[in-house]
Amino acid sequence: MSSQLRNRLLFVLFCCATGMAHAQEEIAKAEFVVEADPYYSNIGYNIPLTGQPIPTITSDSEAVIYRELIQGSLIPRYMTLEASVYPMPVLGTWLKSHQRGLYDSGEVGGSGFNLIESLTAGFQEPWALSAFFGNVAKLRRPGQPGGGENYGYTGYLLNVGAKHIKNNTMVDDDWFELEWKIKGKLDYPGRKLSWSLRGGTKVHRNPDVNDIYYLAASRSHTEVNLPFLGWLENASMDMRLHFLQRDGKPVRAELIAGKKFPSPRLDIIPTLSAGFIWNSPDEYSGPLRDRTGNRLTFILRPSFEF
Repeated sequence: MSSQLRNRLLFVLFCCATGMAHAQEEIAKAEFVVEADPYYSNIGYNIPLTGQPIPTITSDSEAVIYRELIQGSLIPRYMTLEASVYPMPVLGTWLKSHQRGLYDSGEVGGSGFNLIESLTAGFQEPWALSAFFGNVAKLRRPGQPGGGENYGYTGYLLNVGAKHIKNNTMVDDDWFELEWKIKGKLDYPGRKLSWSLRGGTKVHRNPDVNDIYYLAASRSHTEVNLPFLGWLENASMDMRLHFLQRDGKPVRAELIAGKKFPSPRLDIIPTLSAGFIWNSPDEYSGPLRDRTGNRLTFILRPSFEF
């Protein structure tokens, strides 16, 4: 065999091998996703339902990202299994049940305001198991390589759990929740953006915890190189409304706003969030129903973002 023919054959074999490797890269793969936060920590497992790989959306525009995520979301192409835990709310229930003296020391005068409750309130369950069916996309900034840790989700979510938290007290309650949501995050050096839009229903086996419909929205933006007092940019907002299933009456409202203070000289970002949770007595029935009327809990969350 001549050297010219041998070289041609080697070139053809190289092209075939390269093409096969590229095809293997295009096969959809299951992936683990981990998030850690004092109020919401989780581990998820993305499972493709088709042979298509997780697509990548390359854009700096939130509107473009929302549009691309929503397109085709009626037909799920991915499933995500997730286990989540809410550390600070769990800590609040533990302190109230096991360290009552320390918990009561958080009372400010006779105002009814408890600092520990203010720091740990915000979730009505200690943990949850979830199954998500919808679309998953990797999010990438133009000109930015990689993007493996940035994901966007849109579709249907089923949550289940076995406990309920009322005023930092654990209550036995098997519950399930069905919602439609769109959420995602962009996390790059010097810039972070996350968002979530949700609507759904929650059903409780405990007859004293009333079934509800809800709407929720949240957004958080951090950019190190913006002015120190760039209030609108370096800020977060969380909103949630609950309505009784039986008559649509509003029974719970949450509003929490946060301010971040980034600096190019610091690896951590001090943050301060504050807001309130309003509860109607009709949120509960029987022994769990509050007899003193509407309840307002002030929320205070000083923390650090890494």
